[in-house]
Amino acid sequence: MIHNIYQESVEESKNYLRMALQNISSHNLSYNPQAYWLWYEYACGQKESLIKDVQLLLGKNQSISMDRVIELIKRHLAEDQIVMAEKKALEFRTLLMDMIQHLSRSGNEIDIQGNMLETCAKELEQASSLDAVADIMKQIVLKTKSMVEAGKMLKIRLDETVSEINMLSQELEGIKQVAKTDMLTGLLNRRGLSEAMFEVLEDTNILGEPLSVIMLDIDYFKQVNDTYGHLVGDNVLKMISKLLKDHIKGKDIAVRFGGEEFILVLPQTPIDGAYALAEHIRTGLHKMKWKIKGTGQSMGQISISLGIALYRAGESLEDVIQRADDALYQAKNTGRNKTVAEVQG
Repeated sequence: MIHNIYQESVEESKNYLRMALQNISSHNLSYNPQAYWLWYEYACGQKESLIKDVQLLLGKNQSISMDRVIELIKRHLAEDQIVMAEKKALEFRTLLMDMIQHLSRSGNEIDIQGNMLETCAKELEQASSLDAVADIMKQIVLKTKSMVEAGKMLKIRLDETVSEINMLSQELEGIKQVAKTDMLTGLLNRRGLSEAMFEVLEDTNILGEPLSVIMLDIDYFKQVNDTYGHLVGDNVLKMISKLLKDHIKGKDIAVRFGGEEFILVLPQTPIDGAYALAEHIRTGLHKMKWKIKGTGQSMGQISISLGIALYRAGESLEDVIQRADDALYQAKNTGRNKTVAEVQG
């Protein structure tokens, strides 16, 4: 899939790599896929709107933070996934039209051969000598062989087309996954959350079952990055993402909402059940001993603050997330390392 997007030579790609790494370093960013994607695309120089925005920031001597990287990716690069999907859809359509035309041509050819065989059958009825019968039988054998060959060619072409369609299906699935998955943690991103929640909210509203949303934030995460570096910070994000995945089940959804913020969507879960889960995650995380891989240096404890809201029938996803965020804000402003559930009216 990638070789269809990037056509530069090995030497050119080496230069782009050097430029990307230099920019990542100069802006004190972690060496993660998002930062590399942005600066590699900038180095390629093919995205005029991206180059214009980056140069505008650089002209103002503004440091391009990780949040700014994500913003630039969403504005200039994320929609490329949609363009790729449309391109694949066009390829699908071309393949299917080719298959239909080939089937039509093969069908016409078989119809013609069939009509000739009917003519041979009628001639057999009127044959008056063994020589005439022999001649007609030769024609039947030839026409039959021709039909068999046409059938073989049709099968070969159909097999080739099916193989191409399977390959395109895999590529398209890969594009869909990339578009809705956070590259660092493997959790759903905001777009993935929106897609997943469409069916979840529909079922919740129809069945009238409870649905809780937990929003959580890593306490003092900036200090982790500033003290130990962004690579360590990325590992913390990945470890917490794994912890969240280990604690959900069934139809539950885990999302990296942005930066160090995460969301858990818990269908069929009342707010007290969500609170119990949140506390289990929080206390379990706080008991963990964090050390830097390689040096064994202790990082102390890492804690999270959590806010919980209960979905109200008919409201939007943004509404329940906002109320969970309000509860999270309260948790962070009353000491951190705690869980706060919204007050039920």
